Amino acid sequence: MSEHDFNTAGLPPWAGLKAPPAGGRPDARILGVPMERGSLYRPGQAKAPAHLRKISAIFAPVTERAELFDSVTLQDDGDLTLVDGDMGANVDAVADEIARTPSGTLPIVLGGDHTTVSPTLIAQQRQLNGRLSILYIDAHPDLNDVSRQSRWSNGCALRRGLEMGEIDPKKVTLLGCRDFDWEEVEYIRKTGVTLIPAATAHGWTGNHWIRLPAHLARHRFPRPELRAGHRGTRRGWPDLAAAPGFPAAAARRQARWTRRRRGRPAAGLRPHHEPGRAEVHLRVPRDGEARTDGLTSSSSAPAWWAAAWRSTWRGRAAAWS
Repeated sequence: MSEHDFNTAGLPPWAGLKAPPAGGRPDARILGVPMERGSLYRPGQAKAPAHLRKISAIFAPVTERAELFDSVTLQDDGDLTLVDGDMGANVDAVADEIARTPSGTLPIVLGGDHTTVSPTLIAQQRQLNGRLSILYIDAHPDLNDVSRQSRWSNGCALRRGLEMGEIDPKKVTLLGCRDFDWEEVEYIRKTGVTLIPAATAHGWTGNHWIRLPAHLARHRFPRPELRAGHRGTRRGWPDLAAAPGFPAAAARRQARWTRRRRGRPAAGLRPHHEPGRAEVHLRVPRDGEARTDGLTSSSSAPAWWAAAWRSTWRGRAAAWS
């Protein structure tokens, strides 16, 4: 073991999460795609799935909010066998394997280079019967038709996935991009992709209200605190202060802000209930088109909303129906 390696001797991978009982459906399924042909600047990405498995052993099944999730079941199906060549030679087989993930199980695909995106999107679009929307968090849009004389380089990954998956570009939001090829900018403007550049995202604070594009207007917030039984709303705004574990200071801020909103149209958060769970959805006000950067701000929004946004999306797959 070198000085740069973690000593994981005696520790189980993936924080010790267990596989489901025989015949049971796991909560999450892990697949490795050891592909690096799409990375034309520096190789080594094919080693990433094995390395991620190794270092996963150093973590405990406790969230950053000090919540235990040791009841989550996980099935690691190892790395897929790839044929010689780039992702173009493997995309159908990889997409087929990802699509075999049972309904209700979260697929977690470990790359590999960025072209792993393409079969993942194809599979999810198939699983969701064409209802996939995408939040793409990356420094680069990966929307070139050809990059470095290849249609299967990292710079083309998202575009290949949209084309082969027959996904409407208007259902894509790019978050945090900071490095563009002009071909990508033209594609974004032509097809209606929502772009939130890194410079814009950096300016978000707890005092800004985020107005999301329409294709992200209805999605599930899998926050552990929001379980069946949290009580209703005040004029359409969810009473998150009633949810177990919600910080008292944040509850007070929410209450003050909710009082200020009384008498105004409740165009924003609203609750949605299904048997056995509670969810919070977003609704976009219909008083105008979103700006090019997808962001509209207001100084009256509560600080707890920014915190909820950050904690909700960290580590989640960017796909909703």
